[in-house]
Amino acid sequence: MQPLFKTACLAIAAACVIAGPIQANASTNPDTDATASTHYKLVKTIDLPGKGGHGDWVVFDPATHEIWVVQSPDHAVVVLDADTLAVKATILGIQDGNGIALNDKFAFVADAKANKLVVIDKRTFKQVAAVDTAGKAPDGVALDTKNSRVYVANDDSDTESVFMDQPPFTRVGTIALTPQPAKHGPDVNLYEPSLGRIYQPVDNVVDVIDPAAQKVVAVWKFHLKKDAKPMVYDSQGKHLIIGSRDEKVLIVDPDGKLVATVPFEGGNIDQTAIDVGARRIFLGDKSGEVDVIDLDTHQVVDHLHTEKNVHTLAVDPRTHRIFVYLNESNKVDVFEPV
Repeated sequence: MQPLFKTACLAIAAACVIAGPIQANASTNPDTDATASTHYKLVKTIDLPGKGGHGDWVVFDPATHEIWVVQSPDHAVVVLDADTLAVKATILGIQDGNGIALNDKFAFVADAKANKLVVIDKRTFKQVAAVDTAGKAPDGVALDTKNSRVYVANDDSDTESVFMDQPPFTRVGTIALTPQPAKHGPDVNLYEPSLGRIYQPVDNVVDVIDPAAQKVVAVWKFHLKKDAKPMVYDSQGKHLIIGSRDEKVLIVDPDGKLVATVPFEGGNIDQTAIDVGARRIFLGDKSGEVDVIDLDTHQVVDHLHTEKNVHTLAVDPRTHRIFVYLNESNKVDVFEPV
């Protein structure tokens, strides 16, 4: 330490003693400080069958207490027991799985290479159908539970294909998305039953689809420089939480009004998982750290240390466990609150 610098430091320290203790602000509050010790602990790492690589979507099934992991490089879907934290089933024969959605009987998986919607019986873990999507590179899958329909976003066709959610899983419609043509195409979509709408990110906008009219009824523009990404719905705060490659999360009213933005480090966000009861969202952004955001303060409050390129994850809201898919090392890390 240089003499002048040392003298200055001593002077500052003396001034602080005279002035008394400094009141903590938001950045030094342990409940809001991203540098504070984590409020989560790693309770198990589950080894998955296969070799791993660039995997994709992860969802929690509240009906069966299962975690479904789309394991793209191994052409499979792996089902985990969310209570015992063990592998329950491995379903093979999916060339390049992307998005997945579940109803009471079936799992619906987008197979990007085969251009198929693959249907799996949740009881037997057997494929029961593979339906042509009439589009290229299907990605997102969303279930309209009110009208018993499945919506599949086709990346390379800029369309949304619509299917029945029961046998024979007939395709009943195709919706043109905006913009046309898209630069990167649609990503994983969201159906929110309380709002009666499907929200479809396409490039840097969000298309709002009315299932009854079977068309895009609004296009939300948030002046993003890069892509809007998949979203979740906060049923308590009544907000849509939209990821973006602009290194910020958008907090949006159901009418499309931007309420707040939350910056985060690590711009390659993909899946966002939500724990409404705990008032937390978790960002899969490939940084090696899962950012944790408080839904009420709109601040990053924690980080879960994982590995580089982690981008998908799911939450079990019963136990508040977070299942983080380490796609490259072919494992799932399970965290829970301390």
